[in-house]
Amino acid sequence: MGALAAGAAAIVGFSVPAAPAVPESTVQNFAATPRQSPVDADYYLADASGHWAAPRCVGDGRSGPRVQPVFVHRKGSSNRYQQFRTVLQRSLSLTTGIFERSSGARRTVRWVHDTSCRPVIWQVGVPAAVSHNLVDLRAYLKDTQPRFRDPDRVYSLWVDATTSPEWSGLGDDRWSATWSSSWGFVWVDAHELVHALGALRPDAPHATGKGHCYDAYDVMCYRDSGPAWRNVIACPAPSAQYRLDCGDDDYFALKPRKGSWLAKNPGANVARSRFLARVASRVLPTEPPPATGVVRDADSVDWQVQPGVRYDVGVTDGDGSVAWLTQDNVTGSVSTWEVPTTSRVFVRAVNDAGYSQRIRARTSVVSATTSG
Repeated sequence: MGALAAGAAAIVGFSVPAAPAVPESTVQNFAATPRQSPVDADYYLADASGHWAAPRCVGDGRSGPRVQPVFVHRKGSSNRYQQFRTVLQRSLSLTTGIFERSSGARRTVRWVHDTSCRPVIWQVGVPAAVSHNLVDLRAYLKDTQPRFRDPDRVYSLWVDATTSPEWSGLGDDRWSATWSSSWGFVWVDAHELVHALGALRPDAPHATGKGHCYDAYDVMCYRDSGPAWRNVIACPAPSAQYRLDCGDDDYFALKPRKGSWLAKNPGANVARSRFLARVASRVLPTEPPPATGVVRDADSVDWQVQPGVRYDVGVTDGDGSVAWLTQDNVTGSVSTWEVPTTSRVFVRAVNDAGYSQRIRARTSVVSATTSG
């Protein structure tokens, strides 16, 4: 588990019934501009590289039980969807990858998707007063828009607003939400989706009593101050942070062991959820190799394109901040004539499994070096 993922795991949210009541006086200024930017979200997504999987087509993409992704912005404030769009699409691949890599690629999320298998993301504006709490958001959306009353939908919200300092995301009973004011939008959305699908029951073998588990590293396990929490490390592998159910015994197992708690409580097994599809196993991709032949001249940066690989090109300033020149580029070239020659330009390969390392472009040479 990378340091970034470990930090995020420490503060992910509770399910709605377990969320503490927070007096309004203790909550952040809901009208404040959320501090997370698309580049911040991408930073955490890169830490999860190697765990993605491209969403699959399941039926016609509309009928039957489905998970509906929704980008929520505050009315009267800028709708930043276009800025976050690439990050959100990639986060959907991470969520898909978590389910597929946890099931031998035999379970996948039944997203609402288009004819190209791309999940369809709704955009909706809400009053700032209801944007900080899932209970208020759910009530407002159900009251004002009939499309949010479909019993065959799980609504997975990304909320570009400020929430309580007590949580990063909330989820329960077919609704989940993550906020851009905290660690939300990346990885946390998968955690909250699992809550929305019914995990984790308080009588599960390793339940903390607050909707999570304690048998070490997986998507739903962390020290949440629950009354039953214990310090147990059953799954210490770094990749366990991006897998479901350490031990296959609390909330997710394709074939629960005979006589086990999950075998006796099939309704607690998220692997049986109607919002997941049973699919034929497939070979899941690995991360792409780093870009090669990266050269920068007076007005462009160029590199060698590999089949099936896309490329992000960014500029780093002296403080380490990043501005994207292009993402998902397949041409192998992008203009840099407006980029100061003193700025560092890098190229990063991306595919359905994640990112490669950054390769810094050197001016007027035919090679490149790895950038931090």
